[in-house]
Amino acid sequence: MPVQPDGELTQHQRLAAMLESKAAEIGRSLTDEATAAGLRIALKEMRRLLQGAHLSGFISDEGYRDLDTMVEAMMEAPGLLA
Repeated sequence: MPVQPDGELTQHQRLAAMLESKAAEIGRSLTDEATAAGLRIALKEMRRLLQGAHLSGFISDEGYRDLDTMVEAMMEAPGLLA
């Protein structure tokens, strides 16, 4: 995982490392394309769920934007582990 010049991981890199750790707990890796694809599929469906909750009024505009940004960051995680 590339690090910043000062040696600190970015917030997205820390998220990627956490997700990779969780995958490793079940013997998988997000560097494996099939595992990464599974994560992306699940997160795309999570976004659809959030959109529906937002449209139904269960999640405010601000809450929806915040949650969607977090899910989007999770979708980028496999690419940060190369």
